[in-house]
Amino acid sequence: MTEEILIKKTDGSTEAFDASKLEGSLKRAGASESIIKEIVDKVNSKLVPGMTTKEIYQDAFELLRDKEEKPIAAKYSLKKAVFELGPSGFPFEDFITEIFRATGHEASNGVIMAGKCAEHEVDMFAVHKGGKRHGAEIKFHNHPGIKTDLKVALYVHARFDDLIKGGKVDEGVLITNTRFTSNALEYGKCAGLKMISWNYPEKDNLYSLIEETGLHPITCLTTIPDRNKKILIDNEIVLCRSIRENASVLSEYGVPVDRIPSILEEVGSLCQPGAGV
Repeated sequence: MTEEILIKKTDGSTEAFDASKLEGSLKRAGASESIIKEIVDKVNSKLVPGMTTKEIYQDAFELLRDKEEKPIAAKYSLKKAVFELGPSGFPFEDFITEIFRATGHEASNGVIMAGKCAEHEVDMFAVHKGGKRHGAEIKFHNHPGIKTDLKVALYVHARFDDLIKGGKVDEGVLITNTRFTSNALEYGKCAGLKMISWNYPEKDNLYSLIEETGLHPITCLTTIPDRNKKILIDNEIVLCRSIRENASVLSEYGVPVDRIPSILEEVGSLCQPGAGV
């Protein structure tokens, strides 16, 4: 029987290394079977007790970037790319709003609304083409080990309950880029609070919504230098789609001319709803 090797997760806890989880994430990104096997073999050969999930991710990403087509590495880096939308959280709010628009909603950020008992600022207000009104609280975390907890779920539910009773929204939604604690999830299910995280619920979680709409953040691109990504985000260019629709923004904000063809190729491959799902 093979001895289990404990690795360190982003929240500081440890768990036994499970190659099937690594294989699954690589497969979702669209990596070929041969590259998946090569990466898993490489990770296994370097595996030592206490190795971090971040180190494992970095090994996998570098091999994908070197050996697979660019969109594969970009898809694999998607979770990290969403973290890089920080630190303020506002680009993440813009990103979520665009996802809702792509799924048939009229949506806007930072709306002040009067509930039955009090006035509230709602991170996003979205109305579906069918008429249903959603209010969203959007919680951005800079580190994957930080979870949205029960305390947040309690106050978010109370706020949206007031807005529902005031006739302003039909449903409240709590959205985060990381995960929820188990207590928060249990409360949400019991209280009827809709919750969306990176991998929850099983259908229409944040990862699947990004892939299905093709709305990838520019931070997942492997062809743009980090300094240029920051400049673009500071100028409210958050989506790869924005570059596809107006390629001149690349030269306008100082991206090296010799990089632009490869950037546009990568953007074109990513901006396809449903690709790689």
